[in-house]
Amino acid sequence: MKTLYFEGAGMAEADVSKATVGNCRIRTAFHLDDGKAVYLEINGTERTRYSSPKVFQWRYTGFVDSCHYITDDVPNDDSNKHSIAVRNVTHFEYTEAEILRYVNSLGASFDAIKVLPDLAGYRVFREKYSNNGLERYNYGDLFQFDPELLARREAVYQYYYELEKAEGQKYPNFSLWTVEGDPGALHLLRHFPSTPQTAHNTHWIIRVDTGETLEDWIAMATETYLGKYGC
Repeated sequence: MKTLYFEGAGMAEADVSKATVGNCRIRTAFHLDDGKAVYLEINGTERTRYSSPKVFQWRYTGFVDSCHYITDDVPNDDSNKHSIAVRNVTHFEYTEAEILRYVNSLGASFDAIKVLPDLAGYRVFREKYSNNGLERYNYGDLFQFDPELLARREAVYQYYYELEKAEGQKYPNFSLWTVEGDPGALHLLRHFPSTPQTAHNTHWIIRVDTGETLEDWIAMATETYLGKYGC
């Protein structure tokens, strides 16, 4: 099956996210059948009593926020100079089926779309790139989704969430995210607000591709220099 993956770039816990495709703001980059590269971003919104019935024909409507070809133009202004309009279609029902229909109307032939959770590791924008064109993006049609790695990462997240709750934090405030180019590694950033004078951040790298249990992964956490956020 040919699947196009989207990054969930909004609030996954929002009601519209949970009721629809998993996120209220999604984005991806991919290739059309003719080889052209495209960036696409869509926002999902729930209809209210104040919404226009001509626009909000469904309970949840998806709006195309950005859709453009990706080029190596220098200077680069793809979003304005290479915008794509598809028969004036700017909104549709916010479902996987209708998102897929829109994607394929651009000149692609995917069998499915899937919105990935944060720890799946797909980010449409690269952290490091040599120019603002084709190399700026990670492509959702080339991404290798690994459900087992996702499950391991989410187990690590849940461990630290419960740890900080047990430490007395009403709202745990650690950050856990994947390492670009290294699917088996995670960044962990924790904030320790002892006093205004002693508050500090600490960063670790955690590997989830070595060992088989949560205890193994936690035990192999290595404190490292991040180079930002004071740690």
